Amino acid sequence: MSYLVLSLKYRPQTFEEVVGQEHITQTLTNAFKKDRVSQAYLFTGPRGVGKTTTARLVAKALNCMESPGNPCNKCSNCIEITDGRNMDVLEIDGASNRGIEEIRSLRDAIQYAPINSKFKIFIIDEVHMLTTPAFNALLRTLEEPPEHGKFILATTDIYKVPATIISRCQRFDFNSITIHSISEQIKYVLGKEKIEIDNDSLRIIAQKADGSLRDALSILDQVIAYSGDKISIESVSKVLGLIPTDVYFNILDAIRIKNGKALVDLLAEVKSKGMPIQEFISGLNRHIRNMMIATIEKGLDVFELNIGLKKQYEEAAKLWNIRDILRVSKVITDIEPQVKRATQPHILIELSLLKLLELDSVVTIESLLGKFQNPVSHSGRENPKTPSNNSNKTSKSLLLKNDNSPNENLKSENPKIEINTISDPKPNPISNKNIDLDAINEKWDEFIVELSSERPSIGNVLSHCEVSQFAGNRLEIKLVNGNNFNLRTLEKNKNVIENYLEKVYGFPLKTALLMTKSDESQKVKKDIKKENEKTNNTTAKIIELFDGEILN
Repeated sequence: MSYLVLSLKYRPQTFEEVVGQEHITQTLTNAFKKDRVSQAYLFTGPRGVGKTTTARLVAKALNCMESPGNPCNKCSNCIEITDGRNMDVLEIDGASNRGIEEIRSLRDAIQYAPINSKFKIFIIDEVHMLTTPAFNALLRTLEEPPEHGKFILATTDIYKVPATIISRCQRFDFNSITIHSISEQIKYVLGKEKIEIDNDSLRIIAQKADGSLRDALSILDQVIAYSGDKISIESVSKVLGLIPTDVYFNILDAIRIKNGKALVDLLAEVKSKGMPIQEFISGLNRHIRNMMIATIEKGLDVFELNIGLKKQYEEAAKLWNIRDILRVSKVITDIEPQVKRATQPHILIELSLLKLLELDSVVTIESLLGKFQNPVSHSGRENPKTPSNNSNKTSKSLLLKNDNSPNENLKSENPKIEINTISDPKPNPISNKNIDLDAINEKWDEFIVELSSERPSIGNVLSHCEVSQFAGNRLEIKLVNGNNFNLRTLEKNKNVIENYLEKVYGFPLKTALLMTKSDESQKVKKDIKKENEKTNNTTAKIIELFDGEILN
């Protein structure tokens, strides 16, 4: 006899054997007991969770000769339905029989009485693949079939099934099967097969199945073929191409301590060992998720992780600021869908992770205020007790906008405190206290030329801008008669603009970018007025020179 795969060998043959769908099996069992069986059922849910299996069980329950409503699996009808050769139970693949002609044939076939059973049952799998005309042809028969006719529809994409079809069926939503339920079923199957497995391997196979028991048994078949009678975590990792958890821990450590060499080496290892790139980025995303949840007390208890791995996550999470983890998670989450479409996914991942090395650690306003409670002593010198933070070559200064002394300002009820973070400070040839809007405009052309030498596209847009206001270190720039595309270009390159402003003016400036429409008619009127004034002045001089007069 040929080998039978585990998913078929251990396919449930009674409602009690269906795993993880108790809300459905209990409802169907009660319906049979009370003789409240519908003319049509619609089973929907993810792949491999028991939709088609349950449809066959309903067919056996309807046509069982020994105990209707509870399949005996011994009578000829039950055996024939199990083997898929019963003449009164027809299974139709909606993907390959999706046209109106196939549905018309079905409508004709259901008119004939069953041969050896009480009901003629049609199981249409992947029903969402039917065409719109085919659905329309099915409507009337589905709503009022003959007394001996029953329909069971199954689909993985309920949103493609017309509402008119759904309204004529009893709908049952199948859930993804939990990791615990999958693990228990794997234990049961391996017990029957007399194969040993360790807990880590059991957990990984159950997680890899992603809620599908059929996928779990298919993976188990593959692992057994490699491992034999004893399954270990090493064999599972080799068969499934799993990426060791330590790789993810080391990558995050390299990002946290800004170790570019270690990060490049780790990414080269991932590439050289042929690790699946999509699996790598998905695993990294899950790893970061676990790190975030590890910052919550007993947060990892919701996941089925071994004790050693939980402790490793909790210890690693203590080294991170939760806000920094969130920023890293945002970058990884954004690139995950891009990896599927990228022509060079390895390069995309490498550049994205190297970009994370440039992110400075998040500093909250509360912590900064706490550090600068007493930044200056009464003698005017820096307080030696004030903590300093020179990490990432970043200096932080506290500017107090008040005419009073620093200590008096701190005691005031509502001091105006502005905290600026300036990277790699440069000498300030011009103080922003001694500069006004006119001074900004005087060097504006120089700023445009400087910027255009490196970024001509930005410089071209800025050449159509004007400075409207300047206060403190905030510069308001208006794009005159521009468009949304140019405004977005400036906003995307705001950091570049501010860097060149600091380079030209000698101190950091913050920009506010606006767009305005100038009144062209007013401009024309002003030009005409100037021309008239010029003409009038010339005429007056001629009259005065020749002692003449204007004749009307």
